[in-house]
Amino acid sequence: MNLANGKKVFTLEYYQTGFSGWGRSSRVLWVIGILIQLSIGFYSGFSLLSLTSTFAGIIGFTCTLAITNGKSINGLLGFISALMLVYVALKTHNYSDIVMQLAYIILLDLPIVFSNSWNEQELEVRKLKVKGIIGFIGIFIVFFIACYLLDTKILHSPQAFLDAFSASIGLTGAVLCVQRYRAQYYLWTLQSLISIMLWIQTAINGHPVWVLMITYMLYISNNIVAFADSKWFTKKSEMIAK
Repeated sequence: MNLANGKKVFTLEYYQTGFSGWGRSSRVLWVIGILIQLSIGFYSGFSLLSLTSTFAGIIGFTCTLAITNGKSINGLLGFISALMLVYVALKTHNYSDIVMQLAYIILLDLPIVFSNSWNEQELEVRKLKVKGIIGFIGIFIVFFIACYLLDTKILHSPQAFLDAFSASIGLTGAVLCVQRYRAQYYLWTLQSLISIMLWIQTAINGHPVWVLMITYMLYISNNIVAFADSKWFTKKSEMIAK
């Protein structure tokens, strides 16, 4: 980690590099996804909540595509999206999501912004070995215990187990992402499926934010692109992975 990498955020080259060199599949999905998010987000009119949730979803979706294409700009995009989602979660009384978004900032977004490996010209993809798998299972268990205690003892979440399970998967995926392990995509996919269920439950409780549910569906589409057409799962990445 190098604090000097943070200065790149204030240069034009940072954004040119971040949005160039994307795969064709990612470009097509990006355009289609943004059009869907705009149409769903503003279907019922404009409000501060709809504006925030829609653009948080668009920026977050762009962040996931940047990860798939190995671009460090995903850290900045994730940071902005997380701050906006904190507001949305506060307005919809989805307090466990506030904690998760703040955790993403600390464990994922800022580390990538300042990371040396993520700011290199060619991202080196890594594969988990047995020892690493055991270690990350341990990390998941620690996250789950912490999140479950938070949801039951402090936040009193009506769906504590599901909230804690979803958050733990996402946070473990965040650590895998910072360390450049391709296994992150298995966790991102599972976490997106659970998040869709959570936002449906939030809507049933009287706070519908359909654009964010659609956003998680788009996240799954991005994961499919990662599995089928990205450096994370190509034969070349397998050869250089550790």
